[in-house]
Order: sequence, then C-alpha cells, then structure tokens
Amino acid sequence: MLLNSMIYQGPRKFELYQRLMGYLLIGLLVTVYYFSTEGTQYQIYVPVFIAVVFLSILKFSRWLQYKYKSQVRRNILFLCDVIVVSVVLAAVHLDLSISFALVLCLIYAAMIYRISLLMVSMFSLIAVIIFYLNIILIFGFSDYFQASAVEITTLTGIGLILFVGVGEYYHQNNFRQLKDEKDNYFNEMNRYIELSNQLSRYAPLQLWQAIMRGETEAKLEYKRKKITIFFSDIQGFTELSERLIPDDLAFLLNDYLSQMTDIARQYGATIDKFMGDAILIFFGDPDSKGVEQDAINCVDMALAMRQQMKFLRQRWLKMGYPELHIRMGISTGYCHVGNYGTIHRMTYTIVGRDANLAARLQSLAEIDEILISDETFKLVKNNYLCSPKAAAELKGIQGLVKSWQVVEKLNAESQDIQHWFDYEYKGFHLLLNLEAVQNYEYNELIQVLEQMIKRIQLQQQLTDSAGVAKLQLEDEITDLDHVQHSKVVKKAT
Repeated sequence: MLLNSMIYQGPRKFELYQRLMGYLLIGLLVTVYYFSTEGTQYQIYVPVFIAVVFLSILKFSRWLQYKYKSQVRRNILFLCDVIVVSVVLAAVHLDLSISFALVLCLIYAAMIYRISLLMVSMFSLIAVIIFYLNIILIFGFSDYFQASAVEITTLTGIGLILFVGVGEYYHQNNFRQLKDEKDNYFNEMNRYIELSNQLSRYAPLQLWQAIMRGETEAKLEYKRKKITIFFSDIQGFTELSERLIPDDLAFLLNDYLSQMTDIARQYGATIDKFMGDAILIFFGDPDSKGVEQDAINCVDMALAMRQQMKFLRQRWLKMGYPELHIRMGISTGYCHVGNYGTIHRMTYTIVGRDANLAARLQSLAEIDEILISDETFKLVKNNYLCSPKAAAELKGIQGLVKSWQVVEKLNAESQDIQHWFDYEYKGFHLLLNLEAVQNYEYNELIQVLEQMIKRIQLQQQLTDSAGVAKLQLEDEITDLDHVQHSKVVKKAT
C-alpha cells in the first residue's frame, strides 16, 4: 500500500515520499552503525537530527513552492540532502559501504532532478566544509574507510537497491503515462483535425481558416464591402433531371461541382453555396486583393470554367450523356457580407442588390456566355475583349441594366507561345491545353498530329474538289481495255 501510494502520485509528492524513505534508511544505517561499532558516542543523535530536518522540510517545501520555481525548489532541497549526507558521513567515519551508497544516491538524485554541474560543485564544497566541522566539533578523528560489518553491508545494499529501484520504477511508470497521454493527445488532435476538415467542407475555406487562426469569431455580424459576385448554372439541367436516373444525375452534378470548385479555389474565390446546379461565388471577403484585382480574378475564373466545361462536355458525350452548357453572370458592387441566422445556426453569405444582379445576368446569358455588369466592365475593360449587350429590364432590378459579354482575354503575348488551342470546324475539333501536358509527352503528341496531317493530305489526293474519289491510272487502263474488247466483239458478230 505504501509503495502504491508513492508510485501513483504527482512528481512533488513522490519526491517527498522518496526523500522520507531515504531519510528512514539513513537513520536506520546510523543506528545499526552505533550498536555494531566500538568508539561511537554521538551517532545515536543523528537519526533525531534527520527526523527534525525532514519535518522542517515539509513546511519549508510548501513555502518554497509558492515563492520559487520548481527547479529552484529542487536545488534548495538537494542542498538539504547534501548537508544531511555530509553529517552522516562524518558520523560513520566514512564507512566504506555507507559512504559508497550515499554518494551514489546523491549522484542519482542530481541526475533525476537535473541539478546543474555548477550547483553540484558548489554543494560539494559546502558538504566538505560541513563534514570537517562535524569531525572537529562533534564526532572526532578516528580511523576512516574501515571495512563495514556484515550487517551494515547487507542493510546498505538493500537500502540502495530499494531507493534506486523505487525511483526507477516510478520514473518508468511516469514515462509510460506521459507516453500514453502523448499518444492520446495526438490521437485527439488528429481526430480534431479530421473533424475540422470535415466540418470545413460546409463553410468557405477562407472563413474556416480565419476562425481556426483566431482572426474571427462565429457570431452574428456583417459589414458593408465592395465585392465581385459570380453566379452560374447549367442550361437545361432541370429538364435533364427528369430524364436521368438519380445515380447518373448525381454523378454529373458532383463531377461538375468538383471541377468548378477546384478552379474557384485556384483563383482564391470564396464559395458561398451550391443551389442544385447553381453556384454562388464572390471575391473580396474575407480575403481581398483590391476591388479591381478581385474583379479580374473573377472573370479569369469564369473563362477557366467555360474552358473546363468543354473538356467535361466531350467526356460526358463519350459516356452517353447529353451536351451540357453553362451560363454565367458577374456583378461588382457594395453588399452586406457576414454571418446571418441565429446564434444556434448561422450562415456566411452576402446580401445586396449586386448579388441579385449577378443571378439575373446569369439568367439573361446565352449558353456558354459570360455576362458582366457595367461596374465590372469598368474595372476589367483593359484586360478583356467585351461586347456590349442591349440594355434590358431584369426582375427585381430597377431601371434598365446595361451588360457586357466577355469574349476573350486580351493577351499581349504572341500567338506562337499561347498555351490554349481551341479550334472547331465541321468534322474537326482541336482542343489542346499545353499546361496539362508533360515534357515527355510532346513527342507522342507530335507523332499524332503528323499522322493526322498525312491522313488529311492522303484524303486530299484521293478526292477532287467536289469531294468525289478520283479515278486511278490503273483503273483508267482497265476501263479502256474493256471498251476496246467490246468493240471487237461487236465487229465479229
């Protein structure tokens, strides 16, 4: 019971219990030495001195705990141990077994409690002074380093093994507990991170990161800010949902949303929500690169989405699905952005005229068309070729609304070094994205293109301008022989 109470305690209590055990063993050794050795006088009072020291340390340790840090407290208590050991060594006249065991215990305690070499050196000097003072004033000079009696040697060995063994058992057990706590901590952290990652999928990435960094709080608040809003949906998706089975519909929708989300994240967009096949995205909060740059990034994202949709459309057609096209609307203006709802359930979104305007422009756009508001056009007109659209009345928007169609990006680079090629003509469609091609794949692409060129050239040789297959020379000779043979037969008849 005593051992268990010592082992399963905190570091301070175990240190106290181990010191009590050490002092009891030292007192027992001195008592045995007194009764088994001739010429002893005052050694019997040493156990009383040790008991007084220990009782004083109990209150002294509590006082040190409130006054100083743990390492300072350990240094002071270790000094008390050094003083007690120096007195005992003087009392036993440096008995070999007792001296060896006590010095070894002091070294062990210094290592366990991380006493610095400087402190050990200072305490050793103090111990030598106290040792000689006790020799001179109390215990007198006698023969030193005498061989120990059998009972003293046996008791010293048992005490040393018990003192060091209990200490090692405690520290090993404490190490295992710390390791288990560490493993549990990492498991909990991994579980927390995994849950956080799962929950982050229900909120915009930028908002979730700001909350995790402590830069914002989940509370009902909003602010007025100029942002660029993007709204898109798939043309005819509602009618398509009535024809497809749920599994096919879910595949198309998740494939489309996954591709569009990856593009949005590349351009630093804040994905507000998905509404069926519709996507609401905005730029400018919580992260912003300036109103103009936010608008440019939004239009760049829309162009990338339109380009990616061409790849998806070709893939879906090969899988037997119908052609799908998207419509996009972009608007820039002041909106209220923040958390709306209740303290129990809230959503991070935008509210304002321009949010509605982006949705209305999207519904006005033709298939694969990007319509931007006049305010957005003023911000991006130097970067894109835009075509004006006729002013129109939009539901929920007062007055006529002027909009622009984004045709393409104005690129100062030469066409010879462009990365995108998209050429479509009847019977021919070339769609090449050099950004997605690795260097080692260039030779294979060149071979494919060369084969295509040779095939086209061969077809050109085999057909005339009207597209009719030409008659070869061998065919003409064969036909001429057939005509001459027919004439000979007629004459013969």
